Amino acid sequence: MRRAGLALLLALAALPLLAIDASPPLPDPVQQQRYQALIHELRCLKCQGETVADTQAMFGEDIRRQVREMVGSGKSDPEVRQYLVDRYGEIILLRPRWSAGNAWLWLAPAIFLIGGALVAWRILRQRRGLLATDTSEVDEVRRS
Repeated sequence: MRRAGLALLLALAALPLLAIDASPPLPDPVQQQRYQALIHELRCLKCQGETVADTQAMFGEDIRRQVREMVGSGKSDPEVRQYLVDRYGEIILLRPRWSAGNAWLWLAPAIFLIGGALVAWRILRQRRGLLATDTSEVDEVRRS
């Protein structure tokens, strides 16, 4: 019984080792909040579907460490983001900024939707015109 209790106690003590971000919080609570917000805005370039805060990849650990150091040294959020964009490109941001280079990402869905609506409108208009000029008789076939 004692061995089972000791094993359970050791397992519970090891749980913090499974945490993704096991580093101690920053001394200033405001800086810690900024750090948390920043790592939730950044994409893991290895995983691509996860934020840096949620990944266990080595890349995520490196980015978290870099962000922690920059926030701790007093850099502003835009400075941290710009440093990471300069180093890794816009892909690191989960919400990319509006720019001429990525404008097509924001505009393409609207363009395709409008283009599809125009094509559908023209097809319907042509069919209406064909129905108006069609004078052939309809053959009715009755099945019993």
